[in-house]
Amino acid sequence: LQKLLNMELNLAMLNVNFNTKTPWSSGVALKIINILGGSEKTLVVGGAVRDWLSNKPVKDIDFASKFLPEKSIKLLSDAGFKVIPIGIDHGTIAVYHNNRSYEITTLRKDILTDGRHAEVVFGKDWKEDAIRRDFTFNALYADEYGNIMDPTGKGFKDLENKVLRFIGEPNQRIKEDYLRIVRYFRFLSNYADNIDNNSLKACLNNAELIKSLSSERILEEFNKIFKDVNYVKTINILIKYNLLQYIYSLSLFNNFKPEKKYLDVILKNFSTRKNLVRSPFLFFTSIMISLMNTNNNDYKLIAKKIAKKLNFSKSDEHFMYEIISWVKNINNISKEEIYKIWLDFGQDSINYLKIIFQVFSSKKNDGLFYVLNNEPPLFPCNGKDAIRIGFQEGKNIGKALNNVRDWWIKNECKPNRKECLKILKKEYNS
Repeated sequence: LQKLLNMELNLAMLNVNFNTKTPWSSGVALKIINILGGSEKTLVVGGAVRDWLSNKPVKDIDFASKFLPEKSIKLLSDAGFKVIPIGIDHGTIAVYHNNRSYEITTLRKDILTDGRHAEVVFGKDWKEDAIRRDFTFNALYADEYGNIMDPTGKGFKDLENKVLRFIGEPNQRIKEDYLRIVRYFRFLSNYADNIDNNSLKACLNNAELIKSLSSERILEEFNKIFKDVNYVKTINILIKYNLLQYIYSLSLFNNFKPEKKYLDVILKNFSTRKNLVRSPFLFFTSIMISLMNTNNNDYKLIAKKIAKKLNFSKSDEHFMYEIISWVKNINNISKEEIYKIWLDFGQDSINYLKIIFQVFSSKKNDGLFYVLNNEPPLFPCNGKDAIRIGFQEGKNIGKALNNVRDWWIKNECKPNRKECLKILKKEYNS
């Protein structure tokens, strides 16, 4: 393999020996390599190689292959794998096995880019495939034995020295794909001690291009940011370099510096409650709006503009209103309101509310914290009960049940079904 690649590319394969096997030296990953022509035709590429060399956990294993996607689909399907063409125009397919996915992309070359989309042609040249990628250490390829191909000649050295560097001319790389600016700052949280000034300068000079990105691409990147172990550093870097104004496309965020005492605790709480926060970027956005110094009447308008820009759903937009309202009125939230949040929205919203209490509340109320940490019973009446009592189907049922539920909540959700039905009958007779 080494001689073959050296002849083909005039590149040396680096033999890296950690006295450990690569994560793709067995199992499904190795089967994929072997089915797709062995390491002469298919290699692991990108984040998996970077993280393995950095002695970090490898999450996703992606492959680059000389085979065209149609041939890869046939070979893998014939071998019994479930294969889906997730980006066939760009040569990407995915194998799904045991709740894991493995992406395989045909070697390619960009022929036309506009910052948001790219047209590609497929090829068989590892170096052409490498130089179209973003950062030098993301253009490292590996076989199952840990032999590393470094077509740019800089990736392995930059990884060793912890330097985040664009491949080629940074401005050109950015103008090919504007998302690379956000990706640069995400990676910078791991490599901030040895900054390549040309790469940083290019990102800052072109930062306004972020506004041209689709909501889907921004959301996808921020979901990755909040999953990363260094997401706190990333958020602080985005704020430090004044990038929130471009993420949200609002000049209100220009030079916006949220109070550090709040920001640090919010981000720390994200870290300790990571598995409990369902939509961290949505929550983070709501908190940032809450921390702006503006008139109360403007918060809803800001949330509405951001929801439109990022294509949030109507339910997401209303959720933002709720979060902002909770922050602004945290010291006036009653037990009754917390019960309603439990009953109407469930555990996810309570998890957000717990963070807000911990960060913004100036009061310590044992009664409130008991309600926050103990889910109430289900309301014991329903529409069928109302019909049996004599209500006709329609709005009156909902109104009566809401009145009974309000009474039940004011009594701390303690009245039983019999007592609730008694009140419902009074509603009917009133």
